[in-house]
Amino acid sequence: MIRKIFIVLVVCITTCGYAQRGSSSPYSFYGIGDQRFKGTTENQSMGGISMYSDSIHLNLNNPAAYSDLQLTVYSGGGSYTNLNMKTATQSESTSNAYLDYLALGFPVIRSKLGVGFGLMPYTAVGYNMEQRGETTLNQYNGEGGTNRVFVSAGYRLTKNFSIGASANYSFGKIENEYRRVVQNIERPTLENNISELSGFDFKLALNYRRRLQNDLVFRSSLTYSPEATLSSDNTRTFTIGNFNPNTGAFVGETKNVDLDALGLRSVDLTIPQKASLGVGIGKDYKWFAGAEYEWKKTGDFNNPFIAVAGVGYEDASRFSAGGFFIPDYSSFTSYWKRIVYRLGVRYEETGLLVRDIPLNDFGISFGLGLPLGAPIPTTNSLQYAGMFSNVNIGFELGRRGTTTYGRIEEDYFKVSISLSLNDKWFVKRKYD
Repeated sequence: MIRKIFIVLVVCITTCGYAQRGSSSPYSFYGIGDQRFKGTTENQSMGGISMYSDSIHLNLNNPAAYSDLQLTVYSGGGSYTNLNMKTATQSESTSNAYLDYLALGFPVIRSKLGVGFGLMPYTAVGYNMEQRGETTLNQYNGEGGTNRVFVSAGYRLTKNFSIGASANYSFGKIENEYRRVVQNIERPTLENNISELSGFDFKLALNYRRRLQNDLVFRSSLTYSPEATLSSDNTRTFTIGNFNPNTGAFVGETKNVDLDALGLRSVDLTIPQKASLGVGIGKDYKWFAGAEYEWKKTGDFNNPFIAVAGVGYEDASRFSAGGFFIPDYSSFTSYWKRIVYRLGVRYEETGLLVRDIPLNDFGISFGLGLPLGAPIPTTNSLQYAGMFSNVNIGFELGRRGTTTYGRIEEDYFKVSISLSLNDKWFVKRKYD
């Protein structure tokens, strides 16, 4: 039954997620787009911290967490974002819905060795802007992004230490258009730039867990992703013709630019190295609180194919803090006591410099983990695997950017929903 539910979830989320853009932000023009995946709904609801792991949830940001799995976990999630963009003089709102991730993980040796794989839209480009002058009309449009297929594994070395690794293959296509119409000139111009991206990268993780006095559990994690390369195969065309600003139709003579002569047919983009360190403390099945710092060497990023004046990059960082609370996970009398209540906060320096001003992002998040089954009155809980399944709902309020020096400030409200469905595989039948 759980597998049937997951198949329906895959079809629904995939259909909805790819039907719309994953971003509506003008800032998605830069780099390879806005980073879409920032963790599972559970992680996002706690500010993005990733050092916590258990036996029935996937933690896609921390491959060492797979070593804790005791059950097969099907997980998929999607989000809806309402975005309000404003400058010092103008304001506009937009919204979109999209897929966050689809993943499956299972124990090879319970609480010892676990593996998983999945798909996630990783970055997204989606903007539509225009600039009007007395005699000119400039229009900028972009769409596309990158997707990521991953395989992960986690292994428990000792009672306290676990290690893990993920191998990722990213691929995608980004298209940027620039249209310029000048009054009293019959033949406006259209510049179209297309980049097809692909490349591999890796992530390593080390988790530490130790029991203290009074049933307290200390947890910490260290992750590292070495620098990698994303290949970009590019094409650029110019069209001179007739443009109807009401319909968007552009018909005329198109010419390909000789990018080989410019050395821009194929360029390598840097996937920056990054590292994170997280620590936290809590009681199993009751509460947890933690904090995490992530550093990313985005200052080395450069894309010679799309060069923009006044835009640069510096090293990025993120600080997150959050946790959860469960009133009584085994309550038979109150459903509300078995709900997981999550809360978090996040501050991020994205590494993007526009007119020498950094683009920063601040968000407050909270969420609920809603059990789908009743508590289990037996010590042999694995035979009731499906009763550990849950629906996770997350909310985030945030602000990115500023209106100073003619820039754009974004206020957003995000709702994320995911299913975490549990099953037990590799069960030997006693009866035929």
